[in-house]
Amino acid sequence: MSATPSEEGLHRGLTRWHALAVVVGGMLGTGIYIRPASVAQLLGSVPLILSAWIAAGALSLAGALTYAELAARIPRSGGEYAFLRVTLGELPAFLFGWMRLTVSVGTVAALAVAATVFLSDLVSLSGPWIVIVNPSNSTNSLIEIGPRQLIAVLLIVGLAIINIRGVGEAGRFQSWITTIKALGLLALIIAIVVLGHAPSGAAAAPVTAAAVHAMVSPNTYGAALLGATVAYNGWQNVAMVGGEVQDPERNLPWALTLGLLIIIALFVTVNMAYLYVLPLVDVVTANSTAYPRASSVASRAAVATLGSGAGKVLPLLFMISAVGTLHCNMLAVPRIFFSMARDGLLPAGLGRVSPTTRTPVIAITVLAAVAATFALLAGYDRLSTMSTFGTILFFALNALGLLLWRHRNAAQGAPVAAWRRWMPYVFLVGMLWLIVETVARGSVEVIAALVLIGAGLPVFAWMRYRRQQTTLAATDG
Repeated sequence: MSATPSEEGLHRGLTRWHALAVVVGGMLGTGIYIRPASVAQLLGSVPLILSAWIAAGALSLAGALTYAELAARIPRSGGEYAFLRVTLGELPAFLFGWMRLTVSVGTVAALAVAATVFLSDLVSLSGPWIVIVNPSNSTNSLIEIGPRQLIAVLLIVGLAIINIRGVGEAGRFQSWITTIKALGLLALIIAIVVLGHAPSGAAAAPVTAAAVHAMVSPNTYGAALLGATVAYNGWQNVAMVGGEVQDPERNLPWALTLGLLIIIALFVTVNMAYLYVLPLVDVVTANSTAYPRASSVASRAAVATLGSGAGKVLPLLFMISAVGTLHCNMLAVPRIFFSMARDGLLPAGLGRVSPTTRTPVIAITVLAAVAATFALLAGYDRLSTMSTFGTILFFALNALGLLLWRHRNAAQGAPVAAWRRWMPYVFLVGMLWLIVETVARGSVEVIAALVLIGAGLPVFAWMRYRRQQTTLAATDG
């Protein structure tokens, strides 16, 4: 397979197995160890809980098949940015990249801090060295700087260096850490199934029959489906490195499809394991927004199966999962800024490629610098919610873009199998439902996300103007 530079000057050093590791590693973070609690709180019934995880997996698979077709037709770095630019035009593409630069970069920092939180469960870390108190609420700190924040910044810097050194090295690191994460989750599932035992009938019963009946409205099920879909989020990262994947027309669709099937099997199986070994009330009251001081559902399941000693092993598994997902973002996201700069929609420096490593060094450095700043400033819960809304919004736009592109280019490209032709429709309808459900709840985070995305409009106009002026100057010269 060719490992020659792509037309963008990047090195095609990622094999199909590296691409698969990016797909699986992007999804296999800490969500599956924590998020099942919030889904269970909304549904309160074992069959409904499992149906939500299966439905979210099926919806994500429809998205992966949609992106597989886009990736095969548009195998460029930047992923969704490149897709939107070809199918819907520069403005939607720019707003996606702007969302990634403003709203979503906080999740990169959040993953770094999450890794340090799990590390603190293994090794004692001192309190913050510097604390700036919130003027409006003296009980809450506005900024804390201490060992956790320093370690988070060093982690971001270290992973950035790996990516700057070469995409092949980054791909190998992603493959190793994804393998460790997957084996760790499999070991947890096997331990629960083999060593665990089902709780008594009374303990395993739903909270109340009336509560379950009240919880199955379309709005509530939609909220649960969104929660499960968030745990699956990350599969789209591989499209961002399309310009560095060998034989992308074949390997990107292969990695997306197989990766989703692997994760669906893992996520549904681990939820069945949780529900097998724990009373439903223990799942419902595990760590979540409603129970922030409680232990995670994975910790409760492991302790119930292996005893209190399991509490020492799980933080290590959680930390490795957080680092793996963080690295996946460090590998993929800079390619968006790189592609935007090459198109004249961000400063030209972000589009430069190192002549020795063939990596977008400045784009990687900028992402690391912004993420490190967020890691010092803290406060990521809202940014995570904002990022989720931005993600599903642009999921819908990409599905719409593919359908419109198909209509405009009906005579071009290889024919698509009949069952796959319907995948973008399924994905689009599912994302629109989730968008409506999210907006209907009217959260501050949704409004903030829309405001931040809208703030990109004048920036887009300014960058277009600068590009036109540069082009005119070059023509006159």
